[in-house]
Parts: sequence; C-alpha cells; structure tokens
Amino acid sequence: MEKASLEIEMVTVDERRVAMIRFRPDLKMHKGETAELKLTLRCKADHPSAVNKRVVLLSKSFKVSKPLHTLRYKCPRTLFTYEGNWIILVARATIVVGSSRLLKDFQVPLDVGNIHVSEDLAGTFTPEDKFSLYQNLMLLRADTKQALFLLWGGGLALLYLAERLLREIILNPSGDLATLFVALVAIAGAVLLYIAWERTKDLFSPDVGPYFRVPDGLSLRRKSKRKIGRGMRFQLSDWFSGRAETDLHGARLRVVAGNIESCPYRTMEYKSEEDEGELVRKEKTVITRPIVLYDKTVERLPLGAPVEEAFDEVLDFEPMFTDLYPPDLVAMKGVEGNLSLDPSHGLAYYLEFQLLHPSLVDQKLEVDPGYFDPLSFFKESATVVDEEREQPPPSPPPFPDV
Repeated sequence: MEKASLEIEMVTVDERRVAMIRFRPDLKMHKGETAELKLTLRCKADHPSAVNKRVVLLSKSFKVSKPLHTLRYKCPRTLFTYEGNWIILVARATIVVGSSRLLKDFQVPLDVGNIHVSEDLAGTFTPEDKFSLYQNLMLLRADTKQALFLLWGGGLALLYLAERLLREIILNPSGDLATLFVALVAIAGAVLLYIAWERTKDLFSPDVGPYFRVPDGLSLRRKSKRKIGRGMRFQLSDWFSGRAETDLHGARLRVVAGNIESCPYRTMEYKSEEDEGELVRKEKTVITRPIVLYDKTVERLPLGAPVEEAFDEVLDFEPMFTDLYPPDLVAMKGVEGNLSLDPSHGLAYYLEFQLLHPSLVDQKLEVDPGYFDPLSFFKESATVVDEEREQPPPSPPPFPDV
C-alpha cells in the first residue's frame, strides 16, 4: 500500500512567488473523502517553553479523487520566512484527510540589503556611558544642590550620633528610654539618607537643554495613515530641538535602527523552597541588524545655542526599508495587513535617538515601532516609481479548483 505524501516546491511566475503543493493521497483509504488544506505562518522562539503563535494564510477543502493533486498558492508579497537570533518564522502546509495528517514546512526567503548593517551590535545600541559625577552635579540648580547637601549631611550626622550614643549605652547602661532615643535617632538618619538617595537619582538624568520628541504629524492610532513610510524625509529638528543649558563639548548625536525579534516564553517561579511554583509568562525581545542612520559630533555647543544650528541635516529612513526585515504577517495579524503591530510576537522596527557626551549622562529616545507603516517595505522607492505603483500589495487570489 502506497503511503500518502506531501511535497512543496517554490517557483517564480510573472515575478510572483508560487508554492506548488503536490499531494499524493492513499486512494484505497481516502478516495471520495474531503481533505482539508491549511497554510500557516508560525512564529517560534528558541526556547523549550516558548509561547508560539501562528496566522492562517489559507484554508481550503477539496475531494480526494486522483493519484496526484497539484495546488498552486500565489504567495502575497508580505509573506516571508526568517531565521534570527531569537525567533524563526516558518511557513507550514497541513493536509488532514480522514485520520491521516500530513505536515510540510517550506521556506519563502526575502532578500534584504546589507550595505548599511553594522557588525558592532553592542556599540550601536548600548554604547558605553562615560560620565563625570562632578560635571553632572554642576548642572543641578543651586537650591537642588543645597537640599541634597542637607539631606546627605543630616542623615550621615544622625547615624554618626546614633552610633556614638549606642557605644555609650553599651559601656554605661542607662535604661530603656535611652535605648529608645538612640533607635529613633538612627531611624531618622536612615529616613533622611533614603530621601537623599531617591532625589540623587535625578543626578543621573540631568536636563542639558536639548530634548527628543516625536513629530506632531505622526500617529500611533490603529487605522491612521500618518505613519513613517518609504520616501519620507525629516529634518533632525523635527525630532531633536532646544537650547543648550550648559557648554556641551564633544556632544554626539546618533540615530540608530534595527529589527526587533519578539516572542514570549513561560518559566516556573518559586517564592520559597517549599513553594510548588507558578508558571508565569515572560516577554522577551532581541534587537538585531544594527544600522546607523545619522552620526555627528560637535566640538562645542555653547550655552544658549539652539541645537538646530549644529544638527540641521536631513534624516533619511530609506536604509531601514532596504536593509531591515519588514514586520511579518504574524506581527501584522494576517494577510490583509494591519497598521497596528502585535508587540509580543514577530518582527518589528527599532529606532532610537542618542545624545552621547564624554562626561555627561547620555540621553536616549526609543521610538515606538507603531509609528511605522509596515506595508511601506513592499512599495517601490518613491524616487523611482510613480504613485500608481505605490499601492499596497493585493491579497492572494482565490485558491484554484482541484
């Protein structure tokens, strides 16, 4: 008895990718029965307890009637498979007929550029932050520095006093009242030091004047068309503006981008050795394919100078659409495409603005990937095609009769 088999071959017809699905059924067992074909794209993480996700590309029923059924599926332009550092995207065909079930994974590769991709992943996204505690302290207002001095000084003084009194009590016991007084002094000192530490945290994010912002014309709304698309140009002043509140020597402005791979996983957490444990879900993202869109260092930005005078160039996002993978169909929640991406699964864009300084604390702005149009990747560059060709890719045609 010949076993049923399922084979898939990728071919190109009129510049469109077509999956040739060849199904050889066991006619003795299943002739005349209804077969169910389902094509899916699956997002899987490199973890034994990953919370994987899939989207259905096509679901079709047909009667088993001949030794070979050949089915053709025209892949939408937005469909591609991927193998990254944390997730893989795999396309799968499943045919169920009677009690038999056949599975076959297949690849739909997508060619992306590598001209702008950097090999320095850590240096691009997590540059070493060198800073001077003294210079950051000098940026604080006079009243803030005075308050911090009083809090730290008062707290340390009270703890020192409590320590001296405690020694005296140990050497010359003088009753419970003295012990209570020493405890109150120690508690007061600890409270002042705690307040001082909480306020000192502000020291590590000083306001040097210039600030990052998202341009007013962009929207995170699900159905909004005001997204960053291919061919759009921005001035750096649209994202970064303000006046320097101190002399900035060696200020460096960088704009970096990459892909975000997202997929959650489950793990056991235990509150104690006797605890039976609880299975909890953890979100995880990994940034890959680093690209530097802009990088400029200014020797000196004087006090009161607007940053627009030093950083006045045009910011071009085109390398993101040529050298990064676009959001996949799992992130876009299906073949029809969705401008509101799923933040937990699949691929998305990563964009970050960085103000780096050799002695001050670096400042950063991470831009929500929801500001990007996920369908723009599949459009031709606006500089070489007209508007009629820049329409969203059509949905796949109906499945042919078999």
